[in-house]
Amino acid sequence: MLKKIINSLVLITGLGLVAYGCIANKKSNSTSNLATHPDPITSLPVCDVKPGSIYDGDTIRVFCNGQEKKIRFACIDAPERKQEGGIESRDYLRTLLERGGMKVRVDAVTTDRYGRTVAELWVDQGMGLELVQSKQASAGMVWGYEAYKSDCKSWEAVASTQAYAQAQKVGIWASRNPQPPWEWRKANK
Repeated sequence: MLKKIINSLVLITGLGLVAYGCIANKKSNSTSNLATHPDPITSLPVCDVKPGSIYDGDTIRVFCNGQEKKIRFACIDAPERKQEGGIESRDYLRTLLERGGMKVRVDAVTTDRYGRTVAELWVDQGMGLELVQSKQASAGMVWGYEAYKSDCKSWEAVASTQAYAQAQKVGIWASRNPQPPWEWRKANK
């Protein structure tokens, strides 16, 4: 009986602290504070994905501020279309972006040797902004691209979601011996 009372007190105290934290956090986030300290992700430009431009799992075209841009996803490498898992990767990305209304926030990192904007992409599917590359990795649709992780602000998120997908053996990780795209390209020149 005493143990039940103690457990109940601990639970009530914990809930009280959580409620207090939520109230205190709301008070500290006044509108003037938000205006002077914008969330860096929500301040990124919103771009429209060009219809029919989802070529594979890591390349799309978007319209941003009246300009068309070819985007190469930072952090990841998707299977090539002719490679095992390539069509599935592309189709997963297509579905992911459609659920987000074909709108993405683009966080440009660099420009690659082909003139493409290398970027992290964020999509809102009704649950807040989510990193597209991390969603793809968690579904086992892409490899984290370690050779270029220095160009990836969100590398830890991509690496951890890839580890989850590998452990669950989903997507490309369901294959006995998945071949990374960079190796596949080298072997299929």
